Order: sequence, then C-alpha cells, then structure tokens
Amino acid sequence: MNDQGLSRPARRQFALSGLALGAAALAPRAALAQASATAPAPGAAPATGPIVQAGASPRLTVHAIDTYFGSAAAGLRIDFSKREGDGWKLVRSVVTNANGRSEEPLLVGDSYQPGEYELVLHAQEYFERRKANLPTPPFLSTVPVRIRIADVSKRFHLPIQLGPWSYSYSRGS
Repeated sequence: MNDQGLSRPARRQFALSGLALGAAALAPRAALAQASATAPAPGAAPATGPIVQAGASPRLTVHAIDTYFGSAAAGLRIDFSKREGDGWKLVRSVVTNANGRSEEPLLVGDSYQPGEYELVLHAQEYFERRKANLPTPPFLSTVPVRIRIADVSKRFHLPIQLGPWSYSYSRGS
C-alpha cells in the first residue's frame, strides 16, 4: 500500500465504479431525450422496431432470430402442424419475412384452437442458403418445436433463437 491507504488497482476500481454509477444515472435521461427526438408523429406506425400487439386478438405468432449471423432469420422455412390422433397434420408452411416473422399469425380467429402444435424449422436448409461455415454433415437438420395451447383467450408468441449448433425458444406474450 502507498501513503494514501489504497493500492493502485483499488483506486482504479473505485474510479471505474464511479464512472459506471454516473453513466447509469444519466442513461435514462439520454434514452428519454433520444426517444422523444425520434418519436413518430401521433398515429403513425414506426418504420422499424418490434411489433406491438397491445390490444391484438388472441393469436399464435413466431419470431426467429439467427444467432450465428446476429440478425433476424429471414427466409427460414417453418412447417406448422397440429396433432391429430397419433400423428401430425400439416396446417401450413411459412417462410419468415425480413424481420424473422411470419407475415400472418400462425393461428388467429377461428383457427386458434386448443391443442398440441409442432413447428419444424428447416435449419440446415436455411444455414446452407446463408452460406454458413457448417460441418459435414451439419449438426442440426430440422428442429422440432412442440407446444401446447390450452387457453385460447391469451396471445402466445414464440421467440426462437437458432444457430447451426443450438436453438432455444420460450413462451412470450
């Protein structure tokens, strides 16, 4: 220790902590100023950003994120099926748009019924088209995502993160 009672690394840590606290205190103000400066005119839809579904009817939607390239999984083919008896009946196939979402909800209105559903993500096809550096053979070919909808009064949103070696999904709202 030196004459001032703090070692050089301890003083450095103290100074960095002070900077972090100051930045944390200023961040909400900066975000508020930026949001008000870039806010769209009242009633206008934003040009980019998340899709807000407040007040939207109950539905099932999907949003695919490509963790390998760090972008929306645009062009990902998804086969969407419903369990019938011991098998799966294809409801439809969709290809995600530039935002990684299906153009229309997977289920909405009269089609939004309780049941077991499966989404099959065509991962190998998607990453080959994007020219990802994959092993031969690729680790993931198709990825099944199975869900159960019991309460059709609620919205279900499936954010899916997908890479050549892993995937994860969760129930959003």
